[in-house]
Amino acid sequence: MSAEGLLEEDEENAVRRHVLDCATCADQQAQLAEVSRVLAEVPAPPMPEALAARLDDALRAEGEARRASGPGGAPAVGSAPPPPGAANTANVVPLRRRRGFGANRWVNYLAVAAAAVVVVGGGSAVLHGLTTTGGEAGAPPAASAPSPGSSGEGDTALSYQPLLVSTATVYTEAELAAQAQSVLTENDPTSPGGTEGDTEGPAEANRPDPSAVPSEVSSCAHRLGPQAGGHPLLIDFAEFDSGSGPEEAWAMYFGTEPGGGTQKSYEVVVVPAGCAGDDPVLATAEAPAP
Repeated sequence: MSAEGLLEEDEENAVRRHVLDCATCADQQAQLAEVSRVLAEVPAPPMPEALAARLDDALRAEGEARRASGPGGAPAVGSAPPPPGAANTANVVPLRRRRGFGANRWVNYLAVAAAAVVVVGGGSAVLHGLTTTGGEAGAPPAASAPSPGSSGEGDTALSYQPLLVSTATVYTEAELAAQAQSVLTENDPTSPGGTEGDTEGPAEANRPDPSAVPSEVSSCAHRLGPQAGGHPLLIDFAEFDSGSGPEEAWAMYFGTEPGGGTQKSYEVVVVPAGCAGDDPVLATAEAPAP
């Protein structure tokens, strides 16, 4: 339903926050978006000639009957009178409803099927993402207590949310460590109130709209996680200048304790926006925690 834009704004935001940390859900969302794109490009099949001829005959007969009834709408001579109590008007049924087939109908079926797949595949993860309160975009990660009988690792992943920012920083390979330290000073992902001594917390002006966050962010973070040795606690939608001019890029700050513990340092990985599988890593650096 998210791929078809059928969710309310708060539900859509909750789904996007969940997909950001669920590689399986991100892959399913990307596949459903591809299905919608393919369906939109499929041309409508031509109407069979026999059916078109029958429709033409029916319309022609209807027109002749109307002309025979006269301008006042009186029934033609010899025609049967309408039954007592019959209404003078007929219910108008939209053509789309009468046809009962077409791409839109199949898209709705796919949307419902997608919701079922996500619910069955994600289980309590989807329910947790849709019912979490206070989970605004860009909120710092917070760990939840493991439920009885669980390992605790899955619950931590469900409640973990990276801090999303758009600092307009133009990262460079030479200055990456210093730039990352500056970004962390202004946007500490492990502090519920922002940087130490900052009662207002991180500036809200640099928070991207959750609905504008690309779905590829989740798959990119999961692909780079093993290499970076952690989880992305902060993602900066910014730019990178390799010497030929600034280009859009994502700077991912990986930490080893997504539950909100003390971080000694972050592994910063900068990748091109979109983060396709064959895209190279633009730059990496280690930045001390603020």
